[in-house]
Amino acid sequence: MDPLSPDHPIRLRPFPLHLDGEVLAVEDNQTWFRVGTATGELRARRALSCLVWPEVGDRILTSVGLTDEPFLIAVLERSTGAPLRLVLPGETQVEVASGAGMSLRVDGQLTFGSRTGINMDAPAVGVSTSLLTLVTQRLSLIAREALASLRITRLVGDLIEASAESLNLRLDRSRRTVRDLDQVHAGSLELRAEQVAHLQSDTLLASAQRLVKIDGEQIHLG
Repeated sequence: MDPLSPDHPIRLRPFPLHLDGEVLAVEDNQTWFRVGTATGELRARRALSCLVWPEVGDRILTSVGLTDEPFLIAVLERSTGAPLRLVLPGETQVEVASGAGMSLRVDGQLTFGSRTGINMDAPAVGVSTSLLTLVTQRLSLIAREALASLRITRLVGDLIEASAESLNLRLDRSRRTVRDLDQVHAGSLELRAEQVAHLQSDTLLASAQRLVKIDGEQIHLG
């Protein structure tokens, strides 16, 4: 069959036809848009390059191509207060070529959301903020080296567990308050003070299975 014959199912027009219209409804699981134009109603699909999602009442531009298939190619204006949505079909990649940077700035709140996960892959990640809040059910941190410079640190938790091969603390002053029981289990325990070591309690017990040794220039008991 000759593709140019009138009986062919695809009709060809000599040039595209652009129509200004209004979105009347979204049909077939948000696949088709019913559009009202000066020449009547038509059903159009959203063009791949039309990233702004059309809402009912929007003034839009449709294009009828050479095969009489209408596409919604642009959202011209919106009279309602519906938020602007950019809807990208399928898997999408955004690339900035030639090593140029990219900035994203908003006056209001910026929210990132995903149904599966968010990954960041970069040689360095910097965050500068006045307040940082993390809310999570489980936090995993894996690092070769972790450096933290904090003026005030407050850690509150029902249960805190730390496991490390080696732990080194260097402090100018240290103060710890334990309301109930404080236990230390170690293979060997060594306590050293350059000046004064002071132990005070209502009852002080010291016991050893083999040897108890007290050594000093002066020893006062009682």
